[in-house]
Amino acid sequence: MTTELNRRILIIDDNEDIHEDFQKILGSPERDKGSFQNARSAFLGSTSAEPSTAGPSFLLETATQGKEGLEMLRGAVEKGAPFALAFVDVRMPPGWDGIQTIKRLWDEDQDLQVVICTAYADYSFDEIVDVLGSSDRLLILKKPFDPVEVRQLAVALTEKWNLIRSDRERMMELHQAEQQLRERASELESANKLLEEANLRAQAANQAKSEFLANMSHEIRTPMTGILGYGDLICDPTVPLEDRLKYGDIIRRSGTHLLTILNDILDISKIESGRMKLSIGEFSPVELVREVMQLMRTQADEKGLRFELEYSGPLPAKVESDQIRVRQVLINLVGNAIKFTEEGSVRFVVGTEPVPGTDRTFLRFDVADTGMGIDAEDLPTLFDAFSQADTSLTREVGGTGLGLAISKRLALMLGGSISVASEIGKGSTFTLRLDVGAIDASSLEDPGAAPAPPEESDRPARESTAQTLERRVLLVEDGAVNQLLISTVLKKAGADVEVADDGRAGCRAARVARDDGRPFDLILMDMQMPVMDGYEATRQLRNEGFTLPIIALTAHAMAGDRDKCIAAGCTDYATKPIDRQGLIATCRRLLHLEEADPALPSAEQPAPADPGDAA
Repeated sequence: MTTELNRRILIIDDNEDIHEDFQKILGSPERDKGSFQNARSAFLGSTSAEPSTAGPSFLLETATQGKEGLEMLRGAVEKGAPFALAFVDVRMPPGWDGIQTIKRLWDEDQDLQVVICTAYADYSFDEIVDVLGSSDRLLILKKPFDPVEVRQLAVALTEKWNLIRSDRERMMELHQAEQQLRERASELESANKLLEEANLRAQAANQAKSEFLANMSHEIRTPMTGILGYGDLICDPTVPLEDRLKYGDIIRRSGTHLLTILNDILDISKIESGRMKLSIGEFSPVELVREVMQLMRTQADEKGLRFELEYSGPLPAKVESDQIRVRQVLINLVGNAIKFTEEGSVRFVVGTEPVPGTDRTFLRFDVADTGMGIDAEDLPTLFDAFSQADTSLTREVGGTGLGLAISKRLALMLGGSISVASEIGKGSTFTLRLDVGAIDASSLEDPGAAPAPPEESDRPARESTAQTLERRVLLVEDGAVNQLLISTVLKKAGADVEVADDGRAGCRAARVARDDGRPFDLILMDMQMPVMDGYEATRQLRNEGFTLPIIALTAHAMAGDRDKCIAAGCTDYATKPIDRQGLIATCRRLLHLEEADPALPSAEQPAPADPGDAA
């Protein structure tokens, strides 16, 4: 706000002597008495009264004609130094008279205070009002006038101008403050809305996670009940062998289900933390599709569903992607379709389509079911982690609620996408598209011409020959349960197995066997053991010149665990719980006995939805 008082006055009079008189009256308060007395005589004639010379001084500018005064006023306004007061003579021939001049002055500056100076009755008061309007900015001073009166008018009217300007600035400041308050209130209101929305989202997320945890608890406790309950029954010596085999199968399936839950949790954790790594390689899409069909057919048959495979056209003989992760996504999609379909069919349609605007190609997989369908309101959050379309239904049919979230994110990592079209009561179609690059037309083949997979009746004999392992194996494992389980699996495959309880004992056993001329062909090394862990034991053996294959066995399945094992000197890596076929296949591969069956999972691949041989 302005603090310096405006004492600027404009004198408009065609008599320059009057200019000098105003300067003497309104100039410095320390002017000499003679000058003041001369001015008084000029205005009033001789008098013995002495006027007071106390008070402020004023800055005066003068003009002899109205037009000149108007230009001076405009210049002052433009410079930001307006006049507070103008003394205007009425008669100023040959130009504008005082009334005309004042009207023009007010057109430029409505705040200007004006005193009309006149010795004649040129205009009546009514005529002045008629031209200039009724205004508190105008006073009439008739000549001859008293210098003290002039000075008092100057003091009062400039003070009035300053008060008006000060009040206006205060009002503007108040208006600005009010506007700022409104803006601040609006900002606070917006912030409150954002906080409310964030709070609602947090509550929804907490609710979703609570429902997920409740469902997860149900999912874990259900198979655990089967494992513990049927474990008790299978230990009852009075139970017939046939029933024991049935109970053992239930225990195996329950354990497989628990492993699937654990894998889902680990996968979503690795994806969200950015630690999921892809293993890109070349594979046949036809063989992959047939493998998925073979793995999932049993589940469809158990529910009496038609499980159909269709090809919408020729497919490339080979594509490059992560075969394991593509299979995982397809198993998730097909498994969901079977799970949520009570009658009818599940169709698995495979084909290609061009990537719009490029010469690249999508490998397209459609999984269509005749199930209950999905509500349109649930579609936007269908692929969110910890989100399930219908928790009551999920509790009925089972599931962690992570499968679709994992599948969606894996598809994105693979350079593809997943979409869904669904209608209540008419089923759903999930579509996986994978960008497999530019495809040479000459590399396309008719899927119907590819060799069919082996019949189920052929598998036992085929597996029995593929799983033999007639070699000496050292198992270094501190857990009694795992010692018995893994050594039984190895012995069943024909291996000669020796067990050591910790890393130190394992190193000692390896040395003794070598010195006796009966060295081990392969070592299975648990990595987490007392006395000496597997990492240190492996490093010791490598430092002592042992070159035989060492397979790390560990329950640590997070990103980086494999690299840690390999860095310690291990040849390969297998996670617990052990997959029997995968473990034996890995052992045979490392021992170069023969090429492992490509249809069998390796020890480090994710377990299928319901594998038949998990140990």
